[in-house]
Amino acid sequence: MKNYGFVKVINITLENAPSIEKMVNKAISDLNKQKLKIIDLQITGDNIVLVLAKNY
Repeated sequence: MKNYGFVKVINITLENAPSIEKMVNKAISDLNKQKLKIIDLQITGDNIVLVLAKNY
C-alpha cells in the first residue's frame, strides 16, 4: 500500500476565535514551508483536521 498523505489535528478545545485563527494560520504557513498541500479540512467541536498530501 502506498502512503499518499497524512493528517494534522489541531485541538481547539477551550480556545477563543482569535486564538484558533492564529493557530490555523501558523499551521498553514508551516505546511506551505514544508511543501505540503492541504486537500481537505474538517472541523469538529474539539478539533480541526487537515488532510494533507505531499507535493510531487
